[in-house]
Amino acid sequence: MKKNCLFAIISLLIAIGAHAQSEIKLQIHNIKADSIKIQGFGKSKKMETIFAEPLSKEHVFKSKTPLEPGMFWVLGDSSLIDAFLISSEKGQKFTVSIDTGKITYTGSVENTRYHDYVKGLQDFDMQMQMLNQEFNQAQRSMPQYMLQVFVDSLTARANRVMNSKEAYQRKVIAENPGTLLASVVAISIEGPQPPQEYYADRTQNMLRKFFMEHFFDNFPWEDPRILNTPIGDNKVKEFCNYIYQFDRPDLDTCIIKALAAAKVNETTFYTLFDRMEKILGSNVSPYQMENSYIKMLRFMLDYPKLETARRTRYEHELTIIDKNHEGDILPDFRIVMKDGDTLTFHGIQSEYMLLYLQHPTCPTCREVRGRMANFPALNSAIAKGNLKVLTVYFENDANIWNNFIHSSEANPSYLHGWNFDQTIEEQHLFDTRTIPYMFLVDKDKKVIRKDILVNEIEDYIKRLKID
Repeated sequence: MKKNCLFAIISLLIAIGAHAQSEIKLQIHNIKADSIKIQGFGKSKKMETIFAEPLSKEHVFKSKTPLEPGMFWVLGDSSLIDAFLISSEKGQKFTVSIDTGKITYTGSVENTRYHDYVKGLQDFDMQMQMLNQEFNQAQRSMPQYMLQVFVDSLTARANRVMNSKEAYQRKVIAENPGTLLASVVAISIEGPQPPQEYYADRTQNMLRKFFMEHFFDNFPWEDPRILNTPIGDNKVKEFCNYIYQFDRPDLDTCIIKALAAAKVNETTFYTLFDRMEKILGSNVSPYQMENSYIKMLRFMLDYPKLETARRTRYEHELTIIDKNHEGDILPDFRIVMKDGDTLTFHGIQSEYMLLYLQHPTCPTCREVRGRMANFPALNSAIAKGNLKVLTVYFENDANIWNNFIHSSEANPSYLHGWNFDQTIEEQHLFDTRTIPYMFLVDKDKKVIRKDILVNEIEDYIKRLKID
């Protein structure tokens, strides 16, 4: 009898262990597609497919481990049909019924409320669209002397709509405490409007700074789940994009302000830094902002609870990039030239110089050299003796060097050198992880522009009036 009882307990435990922690049923009606997919944020921190099947009337997604809380998409082929939220590792069992745009949830109060919220926002958006239509019609038909009075009235009505919208959003947050829904609503609340006089600034610097300073005003830093949603992820990407576009050193304070705010939750803090580092710090990112990234690294290294692995990596990263800034004198090194003469970088005299660190067979290096060969201002500055271009190969392969300098790819208008003793690499004189890597310097080898882009060369030459 005891053995039977023990067997029953073990069987029950096995059954419980095998029971799905997630079970999402999709009931599909009147949807034209070949397949149905569910996507969510994966380890790569982007939306990835976690479930896919040929279209049928019912699909059941089951997982023995709970899904990581966040936002998930339901797609028909590649078209978004619906989005649902998961706030907790518990309660991940519900049914979604999708029928020609009508979507209902059974077993998930949060997602029912989320869809009600989306519909509520659509009503406010419709009111704003109607006001825009009234404005456009008034512009076409109303006399100018009457238009200003009408616009003032229209602005007041728009402000009432926006105030009602925010009150509605605050109400939804208050009614759903602790949920991902509350955070999704919070992040969508618009920030304050800038003072009217800021619009008179033709440079738009005041507007831009105000906009960036208030960019994260309603961001729910205490909730790391928000960064497992496209809404939160896109918010960070948009912020980094503006930092890159505006390209102003004073906006770095906005980056530090965001990181400081994120420290309220360590998961949010690290995740935010990782996302921003990938965009602003990665040496392969087209949006790299080295000076901003240096400030980010210094801020992180001042964090008392910083993980040891992160501290080691950030310290190493800082030693690589925190050098050779604008105004600094570039380090000296030795090179051998085509004729066999050995020179030093500092020993080459020129009013201005473009230092071009490269690998002769690198496809991007070849492409950039080809583009530079057709730059009128650059060629003119070289012909007049106002500027020299020095290409430097810094790796340890004499055959590559010899093949290059005796080929048509070695532009005869440039100087070509090989750092034969590898001091550039061994002493980490420059950050050569990504090439070509170029510096525009003056006669004292003082940096005018670090990591100058190929499409900036002509502009700088004209600005310096050396063409």
